[in-house]
This record gives sequence, C-alpha cells and structure tokens, in this order.
Amino acid sequence: MAELKERLSTFHGGLVLKHHKELSARSEVVQLERPDSLTISLRVNRGHVSEPVVAVGDQVNKFQVIAQPIHPFGAVVHAPYSGTIRAIEERPTASPDAESAPCIILDTDDEDEQIDYLPPLTEINRPNLIKRIQDAGILGMGGAGFPTHVKYDHQTRDLDHLLIINGAECEPYITCDERLMLDEPEALVKGTALLMQAADAHRAVIAIEDNLGGVKSLLDETIETLGLAHIEVVKVPTIYPTGGEKQLIKVLTGLEVPSGQTPLSLGIIMQNVATTKAVFDAVEHNRPLTERLVTVTGDLVGRPGNYLTPVGNSFYQLLAAADCPMSDIDKLVVGGPMMGYPMPNPDIGVDKTTNCLLLLTEDSTKPDLTTLPCIRCGDCVKACPQDLLPQQLFWYIQGNDLEESRNHHVFDCIECGACSWVCPSHIDLVSYYRYAKSELTYLDYKKAKAQLAKQRHENREQRLEEIKAERQAKRRAKAERLKDKSKAKKEISAVLDRIKSKQSDGDKSE
Repeated sequence: MAELKERLSTFHGGLVLKHHKELSARSEVVQLERPDSLTISLRVNRGHVSEPVVAVGDQVNKFQVIAQPIHPFGAVVHAPYSGTIRAIEERPTASPDAESAPCIILDTDDEDEQIDYLPPLTEINRPNLIKRIQDAGILGMGGAGFPTHVKYDHQTRDLDHLLIINGAECEPYITCDERLMLDEPEALVKGTALLMQAADAHRAVIAIEDNLGGVKSLLDETIETLGLAHIEVVKVPTIYPTGGEKQLIKVLTGLEVPSGQTPLSLGIIMQNVATTKAVFDAVEHNRPLTERLVTVTGDLVGRPGNYLTPVGNSFYQLLAAADCPMSDIDKLVVGGPMMGYPMPNPDIGVDKTTNCLLLLTEDSTKPDLTTLPCIRCGDCVKACPQDLLPQQLFWYIQGNDLEESRNHHVFDCIECGACSWVCPSHIDLVSYYRYAKSELTYLDYKKAKAQLAKQRHENREQRLEEIKAERQAKRRAKAERLKDKSKAKKEISAVLDRIKSKQSDGDKSE
C-alpha cells in the first residue's frame, strides 16, 4: 500500500506565484437565482459525448435524466431545473478553444417539479456506492472531468488503497475549493468516508495548502467530532503545481506514478474536494450533480467571490451577478492564469468542470512579446514539475519529429505552463506540446483504423479462402460420390452381365 511519508517529499521544479486569492476567498457564497434558460453541454472528459434521451419540445422535471453516456468514459446528464427542451444543437462549450459540442437548450420554469430519480440507498456498501456515483453523473470537478465511478470500478484489487482528497488549490485566483472546505467541512469529511468505503481504503488524507490554517483546524475538529480517525488533514507547500495529481502524490508519499500509468498502479485514488462533496450529496440527499461552485474574480470585478450556479448557466449570468464591467474586459479565462483558456464570449454555459471565471484587463494581461529563438538556457528544464526536457521536446516538435517527442514522454506533460512562464525567449512551449499530443493522438487513431482495415481485409481474404476451400472440398466430395456411384453402377452392371451370361450358358446346356 502507498503510505504517507513522515516528512513530506518534494517534486522537481515548480514555481512560487502570487496568489491573488484574497479577492474572492473572504466573501460568502452567493447562490444564483434560476436562469431563464440553460445551455447544457453533453461532452465530458476530452470529447466523450452523451446521447440525448429527450427531444425538442419535451417537458422535463428537475433532476430528470436528459442524456445517457454512449462511451464507458461518458457521464449521465440531468436537468438542473424543470422546463422545456427548446433545442438540441452544436454550441461553443467551456472547453479549450471553446470547441463546439452537442448541447441541450433548456428553457426553465418555476414549477420546479422534482422527480425521485435517485431513491434513498437501502444499504450503503461498495457496489451500491459506485452505482450511485455513476447514476448521479459525478465526474472529476477539478478540471479533468474523468468519470468518478471508473476509478473505483477498475481498481487493482490486490492492493490496499490510499485515498487522497485534493484540496491543494495551487493555481492563483481560484478559491472555490477553499470556500467549500470552510463552509461544508462536515459534508466533505462524510463524503471522504463514503469514498473510502467505495475504494476499500483503510486510510485517507485531505491535502490542503500550508497557508490555510483555518481550514485545517476546522477539518480536524470535524474529523474528531465524527470519530473518523482514519482521515488525516495534511498541509503541503504552496508551490505551483503541488495540486497536480502526480506532484501531490510525490509530496505525500515520495512515490512517482510510472509514465503512461495512473495512480491506481500505486494503489492510490485521488479526488477533488468538490467531487467529494458531490458524492456526499448523491448519497445523503439523493441529488445528482447539477450545480457547482464557481470562482468569479479579477481586478475590476465589483463583487469577486464564489457563486453556486446550475450547470448550463451562461457565463454572462455569473459576470452580471458579480458586477463585472463587461466593456473593460480584455480577456475572459476559464480556470486560472496558468492552465486556463480564453473564451470568445460570455454566452457559453458553465459545465461540471468549470471552476473559475477570471476576468483580465489589458493592464493585467501578459503583453504580447516577440518570440525569440531558443537559447538553450535550461530554465524550462529547471521549472518542469514532471522532470522532462522541455527544450528538447520543443526542438523535436519544431522539426516535425513527433515520434521522437513521444519517446521523450511528451504525453507526461501536464500542461501546467511553468516552462512557458520562465522562458526568456517568450516561447509558448505548452502550445507546441498540446499540438504534438493532438497530432500523435490523431496519427495513432489513423494507424489504429488502418490496422483495423488491414485486419478486416485479411479476415475477409481468409474467409474467402475458407469458402473457396470449402466449395472445392464439396466439389471433390461430390465428384468422389459420383465416381463411387459410377463405379458401383459399373460393378452392378458387371454382376448383372455375369448373371445373364451364366443364365445363357445354362439355357444352352439344356
């Protein structure tokens, strides 16, 4: 089993950044009113799209299932409110490059009729918990969007498991997890206990940044009150990106997740605090995942803070609630300044992984600087938390030698942006790595299709050969039968001739 080290370990590289969290962390959570319409994306986890089970014009109830996954890594989608399905169409989504995906447009109403889609669990055990997590449409709310139930349904059963609840919100500006831990400590701790049962784990740790002393004391008190001694709160260094999955595992256990593998290979399961709270809601309140906490912040935001919003609510509604001066916005970013991605307009809907809307003015955005040639200074190598060779990857990708970038573990890049941040030549290194991973994935897809086509062709040729051989065998068998039949006829004819000859000889003798 992966055990916690008595003394915390460290990972290679990383950055110390300004936090800018005081803008939103201090204010209380604001629950938004019901919007008139919702744009609910059906795509999760890097492209896996769920299939609508409703049609345009249908009336739906609150928490009703409106889409079912068609891929093992898809997720169930529920209606946050009752209303009418106005459209099912392609719309820009809260994903990198605002990529279009199928969306359900729901016009809400005030009837708010709720259906009992998630009945109370009669028995809380591992299989029932995993099934409840799946039925509730819960996925990783820290950004990856990986369906939560898959981690527990496909774990290595020969290992004891360590559960890590990731509250290390290391990227600047984002405070939704911190606010959740402050406001819902009991829900978080009870959710952790439920996930321990689902993971068959005997120990869990809630990891928080070392500057959140108030959060630690609150969680420690809750754990003691509930008598859950197997849950521990550990403070980790506030170094970016400590909240990254592999980096946090290294800090807590000293172990490194092998290249190309998941934490399950070490007997470790990690969940974000918001995901943990969603599991608690699904089990204790029979509520599917239809809302989330979103940080809205930026230098000119009138009311920076954390807003509880239904999935599908437009960015514009959140920005309006936060008194954002729309005319002064230079860039609207989903996520933080390091790993976030800009949005073209505020009409896009919040999805289950949207944790922050960051509004940047022209004065606060990094100016567009001229990209200079790489000088091989090695600063990117020093900063890389994955201990890669960013400059070497850059050279391979720039030279279109993508396979060599694969050999140098480009897929291990977590796209944290540390290399780009420190590059004195202002090279957007992360964009090269994203390009390489995208191209290699596409080439692998084409190769797999070609292999499949080749295999199908070979299978077809084999089937034709088998059919041909079978037909030839049938013809030979038929020829043999005809030959045998002809031979039998000849033999019978010969016998008859001999009999006739004997009869004729007998007649002559008489």
